[in-house]
Amino acid sequence: MMHLTIIHYILIFIFLLIFILLVILSSKESDKRNRIILIILSFIISTIGSIVSLLLLDHYTKKAKLVKYSTSRYSKNNVTIRGSIKNIGKYYISYCSMDIRILNKIDYSNKKKIYFKTSSFSDMVKDSKYKKNFISTTVKIVEDLKPKETKYFTTKVEIPKDFQNLKYFFHLVCH
Repeated sequence: MMHLTIIHYILIFIFLLIFILLVILSSKESDKRNRIILIILSFIISTIGSIVSLLLLDHYTKKAKLVKYSTSRYSKNNVTIRGSIKNIGKYYISYCSMDIRILNKIDYSNKKKIYFKTSSFSDMVKDSKYKKNFISTTVKIVEDLKPKETKYFTTKVEIPKDFQNLKYFFHLVCH
């Protein structure tokens, strides 16, 4: 659930006024069927506009950053990621999730000749000699982050055993 600020409530009020204005304008239509269609369209337009506006506003008001992180591989099957997230905005953040993408950098000097899938197109190939060279996952990492507060997180990501040379990519999304 997203935490609403005063700006969110003002935006909701504005779209409610737009809806009321559109209903008043559509009530001047003489045909009853057309009037109902216009009221339904007014509701749909106001609802979609408010949802998109709230999500955009949420994106620009709820700001956090990954301050530092460390990775460690305790076994061949998983990687542990530890780090800290800091709220750099002025508003409360309900939760942050992180998109994690782990790439196995291909070693071309490998004598085993393992072929890796490097694109979505190669996913269509149903050949047993091809292996995926990346893992993508989304993990909810922190909740209830006050302005200027820093919280620590730890998460584990399962990876294939044959991943050797790992490269990490992170994308933080907060609501």
